[in-house]
Amino acid sequence: MSWNRIKRSTGNLPVLLRKSAGRLPALRLLVAALATTLYLHAGYKIENIPYPAELRGGIASIAFTPSGTLVIASRYGEIWTRRSDGRWQLFMRGLDEPMGLVAESDRVIYIAHRPELLRATDRDGDGRAETFDVISGAWGQTINYHEFFFGLRRDQEGNFYGALSLESQGEKSPATNLPTRGPRDVTDILEPSGQRSETTWRGWAVRITPDGKLDPLANGFRQPNGVALSPEGEFFVTDNQGDYKPSTGLLHVERGDFHGHASSVKWEPGFDPKQVTTEALWRRLKTPAVVFPHGPMGISPGEPVWDVSGGRFGPFAGQVFTGDYSKLAIRATLERVAGGWQGACFAFLGRNETPGYVSGDKLKAGITRAAFSPDGSLYFAASAGWGAGEDGLQRVSWDGHTSPDLRDIKITERGLTLSFTQPMDPATLAKPEAYEVTRFRYYYHYKYGSPWIDEERVPVTATRVAVDQSSAELTLAELKPGFIYEVSVPTLRTTGGEGLANPLGYYTANRLLNGERTVGGTTRLARPDEKSLGAKEVTAAQSSPAALVAAGEKIYRMYCVGCHQPDGRGMPVPGGAANFVDDQTRLAKPDTELLNVIEKGKEGTGMLPFGAILSPLQRKSVLAYIRASFSPSAKN
Repeated sequence: MSWNRIKRSTGNLPVLLRKSAGRLPALRLLVAALATTLYLHAGYKIENIPYPAELRGGIASIAFTPSGTLVIASRYGEIWTRRSDGRWQLFMRGLDEPMGLVAESDRVIYIAHRPELLRATDRDGDGRAETFDVISGAWGQTINYHEFFFGLRRDQEGNFYGALSLESQGEKSPATNLPTRGPRDVTDILEPSGQRSETTWRGWAVRITPDGKLDPLANGFRQPNGVALSPEGEFFVTDNQGDYKPSTGLLHVERGDFHGHASSVKWEPGFDPKQVTTEALWRRLKTPAVVFPHGPMGISPGEPVWDVSGGRFGPFAGQVFTGDYSKLAIRATLERVAGGWQGACFAFLGRNETPGYVSGDKLKAGITRAAFSPDGSLYFAASAGWGAGEDGLQRVSWDGHTSPDLRDIKITERGLTLSFTQPMDPATLAKPEAYEVTRFRYYYHYKYGSPWIDEERVPVTATRVAVDQSSAELTLAELKPGFIYEVSVPTLRTTGGEGLANPLGYYTANRLLNGERTVGGTTRLARPDEKSLGAKEVTAAQSSPAALVAAGEKIYRMYCVGCHQPDGRGMPVPGGAANFVDDQTRLAKPDTELLNVIEKGKEGTGMLPFGAILSPLQRKSVLAYIRASFSPSAKN
């Protein structure tokens, strides 16, 4: 799959029409008519919601009360409410980075912040809380700047669910004289890591009973920035890519699970450091139910929410929506296969902001908090607190028009079934060559992230089109468990000739229907002396400039596209990713300077050091791709 192919098949059409319209008056009228039609039937509208200037520090949590009152928490420790008439009111202040809310009513709000879970109550009905009751705080804490309690969800029995982040040390030595609540252990498990579980239950997903008892359920988390309960009460978490975490994703949590990061296993009952090896942990590893491949599907996902609006939010009822830090909203589907959850993910908004599908404002960066309102619209809340994000509140609503899109991907005995939101042209739908299927997986290692490995095209040998032309069953030449399957269909058209809003999806095949599965899920251990860039790719990349650019495109979409965007325009906020297209001073710098930034990162921005992740040849190849795609001499 090529980003350029997607741009050619969708995003460049309005530009081409506008250029032609300048020459031909008749075509100019046609363009105006088309634009009017497209904007009137955009499918989804994004609106920026204003809030009081006194509300500072970005939005760290969002919820709705049963009556429809919006409740938000700021990173500066305030809780605000917004009534249906648009009136804002301060409910309380003085919290320590509250990351989770359960709004029981307009008067009773449960809040998860760093030190505790508490209940705030407005007893006299004046809109401000007067009493504050601590429910629990039985986890370790220091004054480390990066200790969070992510959440919050409550089940029908009144139990609360959340997840505790690891402490972040970066490259600094741990300070052993910090004030501490509970025992502290700075021992490294396996390799030293920038993310560390220094106090009890850091890196664990937990349940808190109504009477305040802490029940640790599962570990191996890094920065589990999103916590959710499905409509059936299943516990899911999103975690962030990094050390021991090859990619992001939607993780299903059950008691006793290990989800990858080594540091938190030290708090397991009966922990024996002699028994901890990378291979032993890999054999226990539970990989995501749905992998969000790093780059194409964002860089840092937030809170997952289920669409239970009964169709008021469009054709994706029952699916999961997650905001990401990279100006992207992700859509995911789940199915139960041989006793475990797995499914597919797609870009929802942010990669397809052409007039045909989206109207109104642009998505903000940093939209890691989400909630469906009682009217069926989806609210995203953004915070600039982690680097290149933006503070803000946005509402996404459906206008009643169903845009053509991939609706779902499901596994079959011999391949995959793709379903669509509209009937598709049966002639192209039946052609095996219309489908590009590639599979890949990741390394499990202590390093930051992972390249795609064991990547290969999987031929589609046959198709079977449904009678209503809204789905097609693909027979693959080979179907293996333990891989992510990328499905690209940029040439498919509806019966009316329209292209798809998002012609790309990823299916996580943890299991096959017959129950076959692999150790380590969608990962494997690196072989001795194995290079992340294969020998054939190295030879090809060194053989010609075109091959170097082709190799760089793969690196760009894995590691760079989430921040710098498919069009190279980055994030226009302080400290945000560079805009290569509109600010040509970026690419006017010599290769040596730019390669140094790729290798060592850039302090004060979101640019990470990739020296330990990418080889010198990979760094050279991605720079070649950036220059070829976004410099003034690059072809459109």
